[in-house]
Amino acid sequence: MKRIYYHALSPRLARAAILSLILPLTLISTGCDQIDDFFSDDPKVLKDYKQVNLVANTSEEYDAARVDPKLVNAWGIAFSPTGIAWVNAAGTGLSFVYDKDGNELRPAVAVPSADGSSPSPITGIIFNGSTDFKLPNGDPARFIFDGVDGVITGWNTGNEAVVVVDNSATAAYTGLASATAGGASFLYAANFRSGKIDVFDANFAPVTDKPFTDSNLPAGYAPFNIQNIDNELYVLYAKVGANGRDEAGAGQGYVSVFNPDGHLLKRFASKGQLNAPWGIAKAPAGFIGNSDGAILVGNFGDGRINAYAMDGEFIGQINDQDGPITIEGLWAISFVPGTATNIDPNRLYFAAGPDDEEHGLFGYITK
Repeated sequence: MKRIYYHALSPRLARAAILSLILPLTLISTGCDQIDDFFSDDPKVLKDYKQVNLVANTSEEYDAARVDPKLVNAWGIAFSPTGIAWVNAAGTGLSFVYDKDGNELRPAVAVPSADGSSPSPITGIIFNGSTDFKLPNGDPARFIFDGVDGVITGWNTGNEAVVVVDNSATAAYTGLASATAGGASFLYAANFRSGKIDVFDANFAPVTDKPFTDSNLPAGYAPFNIQNIDNELYVLYAKVGANGRDEAGAGQGYVSVFNPDGHLLKRFASKGQLNAPWGIAKAPAGFIGNSDGAILVGNFGDGRINAYAMDGEFIGQINDQDGPITIEGLWAISFVPGTATNIDPNRLYFAAGPDDEEHGLFGYITK
C-alpha cells in the first residue's frame, strides 16, 4: 500500500582556519542554523554489526527466520514492559505481537479506518502504562496507534482497536508519542499533511497551547515523526515533495528537541547524513562502545542508521563487515525497555517497508 500525503595543515586545523573566515557570514546567512550544515568531525567507523531478519512477508529475498504474508510495510514498533514487540503493518492495517525472536504470541490486532470499513494505514504506536487515555469500555488503552488516514485508535482487549480521534479531513499522521507535563498526560501526533504536531489530552481532546515551532526550520519541511526520549520530544523533519509525500535526498532532514509543553529546547541535528529521517532511539552505553550512550537516527531515505553523541555531534554510521548497513524502507528503530531483563539490551530492533513499501521486514541489529 503506497502512502498518500497531502501536503599541509591537519584536517582539524584546516577546518578551524576555514571556519574562522566563513563563520560570521554563515551565521548571518543561515539564521544561526547549526554549523553541522557545513562541517562534521571526522566520523568514527562503527563496524562489526550484524543484521538479523526475523519476519518478512515473503521468502524471496530477505532470508528471514519466519514468513508472514500480512506483514506489509512494517512501520512503528512499541514494546510492553516485558519486551513483547508490537509491530505495525501499514499495508494491511494490522499490529503484530512478537516475542524477542519474531514468533507470533497472539493474533494480530486489526486497526480500523474512521468509518470501520477498511484497515487503517497505521504508522506510529506507543505503549500506555498510565490510567489515562480511556477507551469506551472504561479501561485505559494499552497501545495507541495513528495512521496516515488521520485517525488515532486505541486497544486494550480483543482483536480490534477502536477509533478515538477522527481527523481524516485535516491530517496525515506519520508518528506518535506521549509525555507528561505538569502532572498531566498528553498525546503527540506528527501531522505531515499540516506540517504541525497535533496534541491531545488524556481524554483525546485537542490541545492548542503547545506550539512545537522551530523558527529556523527551512520552508518545505514537515514533522515526519516524534519520539519521547527521557521526557524530551525529538521531532524528525523530512522534506515535503511536490506530490505531498516525503522526499528522499542526502542532507534532507532535521531533528529538533522540545519539552512536553511544545517549547523548543535545541536543534539536535541538521542536514549532514540525514535523509528523510524517521526512526530514532537512545542507545545503551555499550552499543557503540562509549560510556555516555548515543542517539541513533534511522533514515527512511537511504536506509542507513546515524549515531550521534548526546549533544548532537555526529559520530558515524552503523556498519557491518561490508560497509554501512542499509535497510531499504527503514522505519522504526527501537531497543527494548530496561524492564525487559530477559532480552539482550543491545539488540536494536527495526521495522521496514522495502521495495517501495510493497513488502515488510522486522528484525534486529546486534554486534
